[in-house]
Amino acid sequence: MMANEISLENVLRKCGDLGRYQIIHYIFLNLITLGSGITTYYYVFGVAEPSYRCRLPLNIWPYEDQYQLINTTHHYLINQLQQSSKCNDINGSICKDFVYDRSVFGRTFTEEGNYICQNSLKKTWLSTMYQVGG
Repeated sequence: MMANEISLENVLRKCGDLGRYQIIHYIFLNLITLGSGITTYYYVFGVAEPSYRCRLPLNIWPYEDQYQLINTTHHYLINQLQQSSKCNDINGSICKDFVYDRSVFGRTFTEEGNYICQNSLKKTWLSTMYQVGG
C-alpha cells in the first residue's frame, strides 16, 4: 500500500489525534445547538395561550385587572359575559380588551400581543417564521 493513499485513517493521522483544537471546535459546535434548544424551550412557554376572557366594561366593573372571580356579583357578570363566546363582550360584539389568567404562566407573549381570537393567526405566522429562521 502507498503511504499517500486517501483513507480515513490517513486523514486522521494527518490531522492529529483528539487535541486542544478538536476539543475547542467540539465545544463551539455544542454551544450552537445548546442555544437553539434554549430558545425553542422558551418559545413553547412564551407563546402559551393562558385562559382569558373579555374584560368587563368600565361602566359595569371599573379597574378589572385580574382573571379570578372577586365576589358573587362579579361572578354573575362574568357568567353573563361568557354565555356567548370568549371573544365577545356582553353586547355580543367582538371584544378588544381581555383579562388573562396569570396563575400558570405569568405574562406570556400571547398576552402582550393579544394573539387570541381574531389575532390568533398572527401567532401561527410567528411560529412559522421562528421555525424558518432556525
